[in-house]
Amino acid sequence: MSLNFNQAFSLNKDIIYLNHAAVSPWPTRTAAAVQRFAIENMAQGAKNYPQWEKKADFLREQLRDLLNAPAASDIALLKNTSEALSVVAYGLTWQNGDNIIITDQE
Repeated sequence: MSLNFNQAFSLNKDIIYLNHAAVSPWPTRTAAAVQRFAIENMAQGAKNYPQWEKKADFLREQLRDLLNAPAASDIALLKNTSEALSVVAYGLTWQNGDNIIITDQE
């Protein structure tokens, strides 16, 4: 991608954004894609659901290649990091005496 990183965002020029990994400004193309999806969904409901699933499958294939995962079906698309961590934590079989180790920065 040759686009300058700063050009990917429409953040006001008088704002310096220091990312803290919680909520951040969206790239312009992300906002445009969400807007297109919202307009389509508003006008047509779930009529195009099969195409949405195809896009999700295509994304999983791209992520599989990027991450060198064994299969696209190994890629889960979740809303955010908190949801992903919860899925992992609730998927573990906890035993009495198991411990969770975190930093003092949490």
